[in-house]
Amino acid sequence: MSFPGPLFPRLLLAVALLGLAAGSEAAERAQRDTGRITLEQAYDRALATDQSIRIAYWEVRKANLLPWSALTRLGPQITASGGYSRGEQFRSATVTETAVIPSTIPGVAATSRTNRVERTTRSASGIADLGLSFQQPLIDLSVFPAYRAGKISTVISRLQHQFTVRGTLFGVVDGYYEVLKQQRLVDVNREGLRLAGQQFDFAKARADVGEVTRADVLRATVVVEDARRTLVESENVLEFTRNTLRNILNFAPDAPLELIEPPDYPATLPPFETLLARAYTEREDLRVKVLTIDQDIARRNEIIGDYGPRVVAQFDTGRNNLSGTSAAKNYDWQAAVSVQVPIFTGGQREIDLMTANRQIEQTRLDRERTAKDVESEVKQAWLTVRTLQQTIKALKSQVVAAEQGYRDLEIQYRAGSATSVDVLSALNQLNTARKDLAVQMYDYQVALRNLEQSAGVFQQARVQRSKIP
Repeated sequence: MSFPGPLFPRLLLAVALLGLAAGSEAAERAQRDTGRITLEQAYDRALATDQSIRIAYWEVRKANLLPWSALTRLGPQITASGGYSRGEQFRSATVTETAVIPSTIPGVAATSRTNRVERTTRSASGIADLGLSFQQPLIDLSVFPAYRAGKISTVISRLQHQFTVRGTLFGVVDGYYEVLKQQRLVDVNREGLRLAGQQFDFAKARADVGEVTRADVLRATVVVEDARRTLVESENVLEFTRNTLRNILNFAPDAPLELIEPPDYPATLPPFETLLARAYTEREDLRVKVLTIDQDIARRNEIIGDYGPRVVAQFDTGRNNLSGTSAAKNYDWQAAVSVQVPIFTGGQREIDLMTANRQIEQTRLDRERTAKDVESEVKQAWLTVRTLQQTIKALKSQVVAAEQGYRDLEIQYRAGSATSVDVLSALNQLNTARKDLAVQMYDYQVALRNLEQSAGVFQQARVQRSKIP
């Protein structure tokens, strides 16, 4: 059995924290100087500064104390006691005194005189005592189940820490790509406003020479203003997503933030069965549910241990000193071994045992439900990736066709063989196709990472480095 907080694991933890702090400082310095930050730097920044990860870390530190808390039931108990008291007693009594007065005249007898005199007597005493009691439990059958429950709690808290780290890193990805997506939508909306402005200029020029009616100019004006409103809305959404990412990374609200677009993620889609089997093995939340069953069984055994005898060795010693008119000293000691066998404690122990049995069944059902949730999450993530792969192919073709169709109608409108309604409709289709492609492209990058997240292997190297020794 090792002592809590050994030196080597603490050194490993200190080195890991120093590495995270160094990565965070480098990311913060680069972001502060240029406002630019990569996804890898965002990962390191979140690991070093995120409050949820730090809270989970302290939960692990607290859980490490639980096994030692169980062993204190077999630890010695020493109690010292001492005291001092002092008292005085005064006693007054009236006594009769007879005094003989000799005669100074020869031949005359001596005379006597009786007086009543009050006399006071005083007695004082002090008592000082010192006692020492030592108890050593020898047998307590509830200790070992409690120790096992504490060890399981330690493992559970570490798994929950890893789960928190993994979820935080995926939250960084989600926020990072949300900013990139909104940036692309702003670019698309800005280009849409430019094209709408061009169409307005064409319509106005043709209306000025009488080639088209005023209705073409009005329709183009509506499209321009709608594009301007859409651009303003998308710019505000972009600023909000940037602020959300600043909060995730613990940057100042007014800090500049320019994201560097990461390379595309490997677009591999493993078979669903392989992915599900990996999730059943790696997912920390599912492993916690399995360990919770063992923890509940250990707690039930702890209650059963209370039915057994408890043997305690005890040694008591005392010393007192009586000072004053009757001084004395005393010293005594006593050693004993007691056996306590609880027979009936009012029924609470039996109720606790039944509650523990029912808790075990409830935890098993909760584990089955979590396994179903894991399967559903993996299936949804797998289908999302497969859907987006086909959707992106279709959207790319749609954008190419929409661009060509808009250019053809624009040329025809200038030549007078197409109406403004046709051109504006084609422009709207082009903008919609470009927006859909931008959204699906970035959603696809997040979905690929979500596939690993659902399987419990997302950013495995970073999660392993953040493990608490």
